[in-house]
Amino acid sequence: MKKLLPLLLTLALFSCQQKPGSNYIKINSDDSPETIIKKASNVAPSARQLAWQDLEFTAFIHFGMNTFTNREWGEGTEDPTWFNPTDFDANQWVQTAKDAGMKMIIALGKHHDGFCYWPSAYTDHSVKSSPWKNGKGDLIGEVSNACHEAGIKFGVYLSPWDRHEKSYGTDAYNDHFVNQLTELLTNYGAVDEVWFDGACGEGPNGKKQVYDWLRFYNTIRKSQPEATIAVMGPDVRWVGTESGYGRATEWSVVPYGVTNTDAVATNSQQKPTDGVFIPTGDMMQQDLGNRSKIVHAPALIWYPSEVDVSIRPGWFYHQAEDERVKTPEKLLDIWFASVGQNSLLLLNLPPDQRGRIHENDVKALTEFKAVRDAIFEENMAQGARIKVSSTAIGFKADNVLIPGREKSWMAKKGETSGWLEFELPAVKTFDCLQIRENIEYGQRIEQFSLEIWKENRWREVTRATTVGACRLIRFLPVTSDKVRIRIIQTRNTPSIAFIGLHKRLPELTLKPESGAFLDTVLVSINSDVESNSVYYTIDGSEPSAQSPKYSGPFTLGNSALIRAIAIDSRGVKSFIREANLVKATYSIRFPNPPSAKYPPKNQIILLDGRKSDPDFANGDWLGWEGADMVIEIDLGETKNFKGLKADFLNATGSWIFLPTSVQFEYSENGRSWLSAGTALNPIAWDKNVKAREEFGVDKTFRARYIRVKAVSPKTCPAGHAGAGNPCWMFADEITLGGL
Repeated sequence: MKKLLPLLLTLALFSCQQKPGSNYIKINSDDSPETIIKKASNVAPSARQLAWQDLEFTAFIHFGMNTFTNREWGEGTEDPTWFNPTDFDANQWVQTAKDAGMKMIIALGKHHDGFCYWPSAYTDHSVKSSPWKNGKGDLIGEVSNACHEAGIKFGVYLSPWDRHEKSYGTDAYNDHFVNQLTELLTNYGAVDEVWFDGACGEGPNGKKQVYDWLRFYNTIRKSQPEATIAVMGPDVRWVGTESGYGRATEWSVVPYGVTNTDAVATNSQQKPTDGVFIPTGDMMQQDLGNRSKIVHAPALIWYPSEVDVSIRPGWFYHQAEDERVKTPEKLLDIWFASVGQNSLLLLNLPPDQRGRIHENDVKALTEFKAVRDAIFEENMAQGARIKVSSTAIGFKADNVLIPGREKSWMAKKGETSGWLEFELPAVKTFDCLQIRENIEYGQRIEQFSLEIWKENRWREVTRATTVGACRLIRFLPVTSDKVRIRIIQTRNTPSIAFIGLHKRLPELTLKPESGAFLDTVLVSINSDVESNSVYYTIDGSEPSAQSPKYSGPFTLGNSALIRAIAIDSRGVKSFIREANLVKATYSIRFPNPPSAKYPPKNQIILLDGRKSDPDFANGDWLGWEGADMVIEIDLGETKNFKGLKADFLNATGSWIFLPTSVQFEYSENGRSWLSAGTALNPIAWDKNVKAREEFGVDKTFRARYIRVKAVSPKTCPAGHAGAGNPCWMFADEITLGGL
């Protein structure tokens, strides 16, 4: 790929609109490290960046041609008549997002296939050539109107890569792109964000495009000066992953050099094989703005992080993923790892072929919002008497209990550490800290801790690094009436906008986990706080306060789906925990018994439905030393199967090797055996780095008996420290694919 225009010059041009020392500060060649650190502390967001960071939670909408082709990426050759939603409802999108607490919707204007979701005057490859609304539809228009009417912000995602447009790969394409961008920026009211990815694949003529980014940015600044330009732009930085998880140390102030387009053109929504889009180093590092990074920078910029993730495995809707929507519990974990780590969370909601956000997604979002409200609506520090190490005039300590940035606490000028001590109005139990810097003054805190007064002294509960716009920290429940926030190290005088002490949902553990058992099994359910009430069911129904109350461990003699909840003194419920415990109706025979050196927890460990961690000595693995594995399973009755799998451990440092092959056989009488197939291990022992490997076959068959033979290497191979000595082979789980 040709070298793209560095964003360094671009950022300088766009930053010069801000007052000196705001979101761009130049480093002089004779600046000392101490001077550079102080300069970093004075880098602050521009007005548009500050407004963007206040949003915290926004919605991405991927809805388009791929929704109807059941794909993630289109070819650019799709027939416009394929786009035809049956019940399109932009108001449902907006209301769903608003009810979930999202502050903006970013709608897809054009994806890589080039199909446009507004009636562009510059191509016929758009909604005007579709049967939807007889070619009179305007998806972007309806979404923008719905957003403006509902009072939430509106943004657009316009893919620079266009696999349909014939001019792609030439200078004329930049004209075409600017024309389409201008349509979006001038016909739909306020546009609050323009989202670009870094995709730059081949067009229909086999050429790639050199994008005129500076021209694109100028077009946006001219038509929508308040709009942020995200990811492939100067205002907002992609965090570097689409998992939903940001960095534990996240600086919004980063070196100028991290923002060249080769680094920003990251692999967001890219195919792993397109190596040209793999990010270069810095964007993927765990800490982009620590002292060692910024002291060598030519300049420093405010470049905050955005975390994007889809509520489903894919970015577009696929019916097969209806049962794979992220749970409220998973979404909450993502919240702590994104918003709670100084980033904005951009959550993708892919509407279905009707043109509506699916009911499963809506349900997950509704419950997710209720969970957040249950945790964060009450600040247990409210009403506390606060003492501080020092106070700057006009920045009193009580301000940290007022939500927002309008008022904040600041230490005396020049101080680079400090503390805030809270005397709570009563003894409180809490397990979550919320702390926010007043980022109008920059991001300054490098390390802080939370302490409680217990047994006549201060005891540290937790410690962390950066704060920024928001830091959320989870820890085990603690109880006290005195709390102290200790600011251990900062780059300049600390300024804190808000501090909150919260109680998360009750925690619950249910043991054993799902799996099989032989005769009986002992079940125990425990909550993180002893005073919590625990309720459970054994028939798979949803537990409530009317369900049986747990009083201690109990014994099961039959199969059961156990589901349990904990309810705390506030009436707040935990997430449901469940365990599917199945009484075994089959038997296993070992013609070649495993080694007695590593005894299993039970005789059906290979069929208990649980995949263990790689600890081969934990009783979940069976091992053979210098010998093959042969097991025969009697299911008690004839059944239909599709596929068989077996998991093996790979830990060559412990002289544990994968089998050279695994043979799967089946029988209806236990005497005459037929082959279901053989899975080979083609990977050399020194090339396989996975901790466990799955061997399997896909054959469909009917049988009562299953036999699995794993052929061991017998000895450690040449080149290994134990070459020539007997090696081990460990198996964990046999998976029978039923029909």
